[in-house]
Amino acid sequence: MRRRRPPSLVARLLIAQVAPLALLGAALALAGALAAHQVVEKTSDRLLAGSVASIVAQIGAEDGRAKVALPPWSLGLLDSPERDAVFYAVRQGPRLVTGYDDLPHPPAPPPNETDFAYADMRGYPVRIAQATVMVPGVADPVVVAVAQSLDSRRASVRELQFNFIILPLLLVLVAAALVIPAVTWGLAPLRSLTADLTRRAQSSRPDFAPVRDLDAPAELSPVVAAFNRLMPSLERFTKALERFSADASHQLRTPLSVIIANLALVERTIDAEPQKSLLKDSMAAAANLRQVLSQLLALARSEAAAVEGISDLRLLVETIAAEVARDYPDVVFRRRLPETAIAAGNAVLVGELLRNLVFNACAYGHGSVSLVVAADSAGLRLTLWDHGPGVLLEEIGRIFSPFFRGKSKTETNGAGLGLAIVRSIAQRLDIGLAARTRAPRPGLVVELRFAAAD
Repeated sequence: MRRRRPPSLVARLLIAQVAPLALLGAALALAGALAAHQVVEKTSDRLLAGSVASIVAQIGAEDGRAKVALPPWSLGLLDSPERDAVFYAVRQGPRLVTGYDDLPHPPAPPPNETDFAYADMRGYPVRIAQATVMVPGVADPVVVAVAQSLDSRRASVRELQFNFIILPLLLVLVAAALVIPAVTWGLAPLRSLTADLTRRAQSSRPDFAPVRDLDAPAELSPVVAAFNRLMPSLERFTKALERFSADASHQLRTPLSVIIANLALVERTIDAEPQKSLLKDSMAAAANLRQVLSQLLALARSEAAAVEGISDLRLLVETIAAEVARDYPDVVFRRRLPETAIAAGNAVLVGELLRNLVFNACAYGHGSVSLVVAADSAGLRLTLWDHGPGVLLEEIGRIFSPFFRGKSKTETNGAGLGLAIVRSIAQRLDIGLAARTRAPRPGLVVELRFAAAD
């Protein structure tokens, strides 16, 4: 099961800072919405109660009956931009004194008290305020009711809720917008540290100098300290490998050359066929061992050598062509190159890459190898192909692995390191490398893409 990549630092900060703010904003918005509803409800009910009180103040008695002179401003208190519908009714017991007879009348409150209720009036949802008053000279209690539609209440609630919600929302958005510049500023020392380590990784020689603690954020100081403790160990290990390579080059190649030369001299003094066959096998094994050693050392050098420089591909290919004529006299090496083919990259490493690539093709190409160099918009493209058995489709992705030998190559001696050296140098010099079969024709095609020299 593939392991999921952990979230980035920006995502972590967004989750750690914006998410709590968003929850807080949602809580504030909910509390604000509830508060807005209560504030509007209380304010509107006070206006309704004031309108009822203004009518109560105008109630008198005449011949034992209630009489009211409705002041025009008593209902004007409820005027609003939404133009709410307003209804009223004054009842003495069951008798309507004035107002709307169809106005709903919930149970009347006790004398000198006012209560409120919701109802429907002529298709309008309304809020009704009722007050009961005992008028001197009137036997029955008088109930005053004023009703108002809910348009102004709802508009006021929406306006207040918008104000309560928009502010927390803006707070969350501003906090989210400030996270990225804050992280950018906070990670500036880390980017500087990363750039320093990247520069070291891309340099021609490894740099094991300790990283300055002052360049790292305080939170990363333990990591930097551990990294600095690791550097001396890596330096010792690298120098040990370099010493081993130098010692192996001198201590192993020279004795092998002596062994091969002595075996050739001994072969001349022996006439018996069985002994001569054994000597030939020994000489071939020693030569193969020398080739393996040379390629291992070349592979090690390619990973530590400098990458800077320029390479004349035409000169390098012609030099390799002379070596092919000497070592592979039966191979026809065709080549087509432009007059000028200057590529970026260390000439020694590029030469080692081309030599291993061409010699591998000569070893397995069944007598015919072709090489073409052409310029394009990206630089130089080198294409090499042979007429050998090629490789199986399922082996294409593995031919550049060290010591890999395909099923079609078992009949030829080799160390299986030539194409591994090609890949190592190509990666070192940032050279594009690809391989494919020549199907339906036999053979292998390898393509290199060089950057043009400045």
